[in-house]
Amino acid sequence: MLKTLCFACSLAISTLAFAGQAQPAVAKQMRMGVAETAIRSARSALNAALTNRDLEVTTRYWLPDVSTTGGDGSLWVGRDQNVKGFTKIFNGNSFVSGRRTPDKIEVATGGPREAAETGIWKWRERVKGQVLTYGGRYLVMWQLVNGKWRIRSELYVTTSCSGGTACL
Repeated sequence: MLKTLCFACSLAISTLAFAGQAQPAVAKQMRMGVAETAIRSARSALNAALTNRDLEVTTRYWLPDVSTTGGDGSLWVGRDQNVKGFTKIFNGNSFVSGRRTPDKIEVATGGPREAAETGIWKWRERVKGQVLTYGGRYLVMWQLVNGKWRIRSELYVTTSCSGGTACL
């Protein structure tokens, strides 16, 4: 009887100790899920902004010191340079469409509130009378600022081009 009672007490203490440790882990996973959902929602809004050539929505997600490295290696540093670049794209005749499709969003488990979004991108534009489709991989660094996820940096690597001889 005493052995059974000791075993039951030991089991109860172990269960309570484990439950106490599991709660922070569950809460952490829930926060990470909320962050991933917010970033995926932002990505959907940014894809719609590309379709609609909507500069206001596009810039809403940038931090003031945002940097973008384009698939051609060009570098835009700061909000002003990014606005200038996207204004030229949206107002020009060569841009057809753009889309980023996330494969994975990793939210930092400690330290600064950051996340990494990785995926594939497609960009269609008119070049020398041809509509070319560029594509590749991308990485976006997100930071949580005042409760909102914002883009700190973007890197695009071109791994494909199709649609015409201008790709060569």
